[in-house]
Amino acid sequence: MPSEDMWDEFFNPADVLAKMKITRDVKLLVDIGCGYGTFILPAAATVKNIIGIDIDPKMLGRCQEIIAERNITNIELILDDISENSYDVHKGSADYVSLFNILHCEDPLSLLRKAKLILKPDGRVGVIHWKYEKTPRGPSMDIRPKPEQVISWAASIDLLLDAQVDLPPYHYGLVFKNPS
Repeated sequence: MPSEDMWDEFFNPADVLAKMKITRDVKLLVDIGCGYGTFILPAAATVKNIIGIDIDPKMLGRCQEIIAERNITNIELILDDISENSYDVHKGSADYVSLFNILHCEDPLSLLRKAKLILKPDGRVGVIHWKYEKTPRGPSMDIRPKPEQVISWAASIDLLLDAQVDLPPYHYGLVFKNPS
């Protein structure tokens, strides 16, 4: 993970949230791998309730500091590995699950399945990832998923592509809808 300052240079979070369909209609957003809070902190102004889950206590600690500094009251942080059991607690409750820059994990299809378990019917899963090209940061190319791969994984578990967006300069975004 790049430093917090470097990470912030890669995104205009408000623009990304709008393109990824994170709007006032989202009552519960679950961000898996929330890191420093790059997206959940600005989403707090729009989304009613947010749960940020991350495995790194230092990043969550920094996110908690910012939440306290800004007196944000609608974000709950959970230190956990989603591959374990976090999704059980929130099963079927989320309007939106974000998987931003995380699908280069060991078992991306399993992570997508767990994200779907968290969703309400008609909920959405948003995926952001590094483009499959040379970038200043990001995972190695051999584990970096192409949009077509992610779309195929999602289709295999009955998540329907709702939107595909370009997030310049280094990322792409996909939004999937849970039809069930």
